[in-house]
Amino acid sequence: MNTKQLTAFRAIMQQGSMSDAARRLDVSQPAISRLIRDLEQDLGFSLFERRNSRVYATAAARAFYRQVQHHFSGLDRLEQSADQIRLMKSGSLRIGAIAALAQTVLPTIIAGFRRGRDDVAISLGCYETDELLPRVAGHQFDLALVELPADTAGVQSGPAYRADQVCIAPAGHHFGASARVRVEDLELEPFISVGSSDSAWYQRAERLLRDCLVRPDEVLAVDRPMLAPALVREGVGVALVDPFSALLLSPDTGMVRPFEPPQPYCIGFVQPLGREQTQLERAFIDSFEAGVGRSVTLQPIEPGEATGV
Repeated sequence: MNTKQLTAFRAIMQQGSMSDAARRLDVSQPAISRLIRDLEQDLGFSLFERRNSRVYATAAARAFYRQVQHHFSGLDRLEQSADQIRLMKSGSLRIGAIAALAQTVLPTIIAGFRRGRDDVAISLGCYETDELLPRVAGHQFDLALVELPADTAGVQSGPAYRADQVCIAPAGHHFGASARVRVEDLELEPFISVGSSDSAWYQRAERLLRDCLVRPDEVLAVDRPMLAPALVREGVGVALVDPFSALLLSPDTGMVRPFEPPQPYCIGFVQPLGREQTQLERAFIDSFEAGVGRSVTLQPIEPGEATGV
């Protein structure tokens, strides 16, 4: 028993004659007769009675037809599922991201990506880079956005991007009179340092200030950039943060200025090692690249070119 035989049988049941079934399937009538004869032999019972050049379904054929309909309904569902997958309108996508992205640009990007993809199951997890990498390696996420550079030996690197750190200051601050903030402008300025003393972010900022002989008035320290905007909003001081964290500072409560000399901030996609990227994942990356530019200017780079915190 094969699909051609079942298709011929179904066509006869639906059309009422072998000749009409042959026309519908665009085959010859002898070919239809041969398929039915072979099917009857495989089944071990007759499907049609032949009288006066016409065929009449037997009781066994009618019972068998109900099962054949179930079979083809299942095939139809499989075809529909395949179409949905091909058109990237179904499936699942597990996304991981650092907080600077998960709590700023990603919600809007994901919402836009879901439009027209109601059957796509999407999950978003938020972790630091050193937590995301082993989770991606363990196939807990299909894609993740991490800070670079990072130890990506256990994962596969995808598209990477560079932005520059920015200086954020309270509303009404005198930095508002300048188009950009220079490192020397931080001299004796109430300053919120970012990162623990052993973190790459903190050490990079300290090295810059030391090399430029600049001494800001460090009034407070936070262990991650996303904590700084709320303190800046309250007038505690100014801070150097990534451009995504700066989005948490609304224009009426603070200001964002480019910083000189430029301090790179790099991010990139990673995925499980050795796994082919799906069309759905590629589509999400395209949506990210299209959507993030409305908030932050990113320059595409090779993953190995990433420098920064």
